[in-house]
Amino acid sequence: MRIIELDRKKGLITISVENTDDLYVLYSFIKPGDIVIAKTSRRIKIREGVSVRKSMILKIEVKAVSFHEFAEILRLRGTILEGPERFVSLGSFHTINVKIGDTITIIRPNDLTDADLQPLREAEKLSKFKPILLVAIEEEESTIAVLTSYGLKIITSVHRSLGSKSDSKEYESRLRMLFSDVTNVVMEAIKQYDPQAIIVAGPGFTKEYFVEFLKIRLDRKIPIVIDSVTSGTEAGIQEIIRRGTPQKVLAEQRVAEETAKIEEFLMHIGKDDKLAVYGYEPVKQALEMGAVDTLLLSMSLINTVDLELRRKILKLVELAKMTRSRVLFISTMHPAGKQFLRFGGIAALLRYRLSL
Repeated sequence: MRIIELDRKKGLITISVENTDDLYVLYSFIKPGDIVIAKTSRRIKIREGVSVRKSMILKIEVKAVSFHEFAEILRLRGTILEGPERFVSLGSFHTINVKIGDTITIIRPNDLTDADLQPLREAEKLSKFKPILLVAIEEEESTIAVLTSYGLKIITSVHRSLGSKSDSKEYESRLRMLFSDVTNVVMEAIKQYDPQAIIVAGPGFTKEYFVEFLKIRLDRKIPIVIDSVTSGTEAGIQEIIRRGTPQKVLAEQRVAEETAKIEEFLMHIGKDDKLAVYGYEPVKQALEMGAVDTLLLSMSLINTVDLELRRKILKLVELAKMTRSRVLFISTMHPAGKQFLRFGGIAALLRYRLSL
């Protein structure tokens, strides 16, 4: 997520949507009554029995928000406030589909609070992710690249003739030499970039053989994701990106972190070791005492229509800021997040034992 413009006085924020996580955050952030301005398309009747879909920018007042997880589309249904008069009727309904790569402006007439903005700013921080190494590999050729929040950098390409498969021993020996050359580049890249994951992709089975070879030689644990692309060239690297594999890795990393924190919370509750609390009052007391290491809040509570609950959540976020406690917003789009919601969606991992 990239915040392009923020005007607190107008209650306006413009956002560039960069990955699926951003859609999750916006699903929790946008609520009925918000005003959204975005590029969309609408079917226009040009004559009897003939209509075309035309692109336009519309301003709508949101009435309902839904998220289609598998299609990776956020749907905002509402009434049209502004648009090209030739093509729309003010007050009529329209659905804006928000996808990865879109830019939208959200206006919250009653101003944007710190609690409102916290999930968005956290998502923006996440967009500046630790690098991901990309390896496209096939017989005789491999390209290694690094993807950072600032863009893609091709590190190098490796070529090695493998000869005829009829001489199986010579062929396998040369294939191992190719793997060794690529592994050396990967190891150096790990030292330089400290990646959070490695994506290895290519045609056929070469990628799987290489991953087996690489895992034995890695001196640290790094998640490795295998994908299929058509070549081991720079075009293969671009194909990895077009397929959205890095975004999926980032989303999985985020879910893994949330799941790990929830499991840690459940472990402490199960052991009754006084290193975790849940529920509004116990968590508030722990925050006031400066005992909270990580405050866990379900995203479903961030934009509740219950104004009193909303005020309480804002109070917790403010206390966490004052006591330098980390705030982690938990998505309800995965099983652990749904399980956490059954505990009320408010919990804290503590710095030291408390009996509350």
